[in-house]
Amino acid sequence: MQLADIKDFVERQPFRPFSIRLNNGAQYTFKSPRDLGATKDYHMIFYFADSGGAARIDSDSIVEVIESE
Repeated sequence: MQLADIKDFVERQPFRPFSIRLNNGAQYTFKSPRDLGATKDYHMIFYFADSGGAARIDSDSIVEVIESE
């Protein structure tokens, strides 16, 4: 997955929900802009869950970005 592709999904205006699937099978769905954070170069993405939990995601482990309907 190219960093430019990830950046395009994260920075779309208006924001549209999307999911990412990792090489370990985990999947995270970003329903709003508040669900995510990222370093300026997008090498690291952060997922913030509604429950208060969080996950740090290395962009090298992303194998697919899925556009939500």
